[in-house]
Amino acid sequence: MNNVENTTSTLPPTGNPASDPLGRSQLQIWFEVSLAIAFSLVAFTGNVLVVTAINFDPKLNTITNMLIQNLAFTDICMASLHMPFWVISLRYGRWVFNHVLCQLVGLTQLTFGITSLFTMTGIAFNRYFNVVRRNLYTKYFSTKKVTYFVIAAAWLGALAVTSPQLYGWGKIAYHPLFAVCTCIWDLPDVSFMVFLCAGTIFSTASVISWCYYTIYKTVKASAERMQGHAAEWSHGRRNAVGGKREKTERKVLKTSFVVVCVFLTCWTPLSVVGFIEIFGSSTPRWVHLFSYFFVFGSSLTNPFIYGIMNPQFQQAFKKLLRFRANEIEPMSSTSQVKENVIGTATTMTDVTGLQTIGDEPSTSVQQGVIDQNQNQVKHIDAPTKPLEVMKA
Repeated sequence: MNNVENTTSTLPPTGNPASDPLGRSQLQIWFEVSLAIAFSLVAFTGNVLVVTAINFDPKLNTITNMLIQNLAFTDICMASLHMPFWVISLRYGRWVFNHVLCQLVGLTQLTFGITSLFTMTGIAFNRYFNVVRRNLYTKYFSTKKVTYFVIAAAWLGALAVTSPQLYGWGKIAYHPLFAVCTCIWDLPDVSFMVFLCAGTIFSTASVISWCYYTIYKTVKASAERMQGHAAEWSHGRRNAVGGKREKTERKVLKTSFVVVCVFLTCWTPLSVVGFIEIFGSSTPRWVHLFSYFFVFGSSLTNPFIYGIMNPQFQQAFKKLLRFRANEIEPMSSTSQVKENVIGTATTMTDVTGLQTIGDEPSTSVQQGVIDQNQNQVKHIDAPTKPLEVMKA
């Protein structure tokens, strides 16, 4: 496939070529369009719900959630400012707007997507330092000023990576197989595409995988130390603490596995298809089509992974829905705040599976439990001697 823009004439007809440039049947056209509309609506609604919950519930105004809110904002932009052009192109099988708008839409699509990747990397770094390097987190990463800097760096970094295409290094054009205006892979000079993939998809995948793997190892080691402390308090408590440790490990492993696997699932197909084009080969249209469905699926799944799977967000969603239905008082009521403070100490769980209070790590909570249980053991043993004296 030497010229992507001319591939429409070489595509084999699968329906009625006279009515559709890609030779699709009406059933196939409306299936693709309906699926794309569903992706757009779910991505937009899910991410708006995440942003609304963060601004509605004061407990969710944490450092990590500032990054999650930025991630949701990039996905809202993708769903509202880019996906509609994708839906229209799928409907007509071609680009129906002018060249300037194609350049703008292609640039914004890459910017939103890469900003999303960089923000996910920032979230992984934030959790890594919060759990593994707590001293450095407290010193450098626990302020909103630093978080704003990370968010700005994600946007500026994405613009820096994508803008060279406007100056001649790389090319943005309508790709009929992807049905979007995007970067063209099969250029004589492949240096830009190698730079783009290495600097965005491959690097972020490596960093995110490493961060969550290290977090899991740290949580596992911390849970084993807790079990050792529990054995010193009371032999009868060992099984209960061991079961709790295994539950925590499973939860952290599950969340980390989901984050990494969904990331790779969404972005790997596009990378593979792109490199196939770079080396002069071709793939069927449906492979190109669904590789972009997977990419846009990242915007769809992010609110579920980073928000809805988090019990804090689940509670906020329930309160938000009840609040909208006028079934409870506003969040600012004293009784509700008091109830939230009591419930938070036992139920607030970060998406990594670690119990947290605000941005505090689980180790402080665990140590508090250790000290409390030790005091309980001492309190139980204390009355023994006075009772013996009384009997004597």
